[in-house]
Amino acid sequence: MDIINEANDKFKDKQDEICGILLELLGKINELERSVYERDCEMNTRIRKKELSADKIAEYSKNLWSDYREECKKIVEGRCTEKLLKKGYARSFSTTPMYGYIEDADDCRGTFFMETAKKAVVEFRFTNHSTVHFMHRFTLVPSGDTWLVDAFSYGTEKEGVWHRGHI
Repeated sequence: MDIINEANDKFKDKQDEICGILLELLGKINELERSVYERDCEMNTRIRKKELSADKIAEYSKNLWSDYREECKKIVEGRCTEKLLKKGYARSFSTTPMYGYIEDADDCRGTFFMETAKKAVVEFRFTNHSTVHFMHRFTLVPSGDTWLVDAFSYGTEKEGVWHRGHI
């Protein structure tokens, strides 16, 4: 995916580093969501075949969500600020991962913004093959020798409003 560099001239060279950190994080979250979705599908198949009792279904589901949250925690800790982590993570999964658009070069446009050394913003605009034009915005801040995701916002182009969200 191409990412347009709209940074101030003195920060243009930061795009690869910062976007690389963000895209690696989102890719790991996508991988985790896919594996959890596969496990959920396996459980649903076993339910349809009546291989699981109600107690086993509840236990399996509880363990699935517990494992999902624990694995996601391992991914996001140290890559996101505490401020963002307090908003939550690993709240849902589906057939298409939350950040699946990063893998679709034809459907996603990225833009990198940086005007000061204290903050960088990466925006993605995509449709997920629908008629709605979605927007995701990630704000990253420096922390030691790396960058952490500090905020996530989402919206639609039609609405034109950014809503604060969780990673």
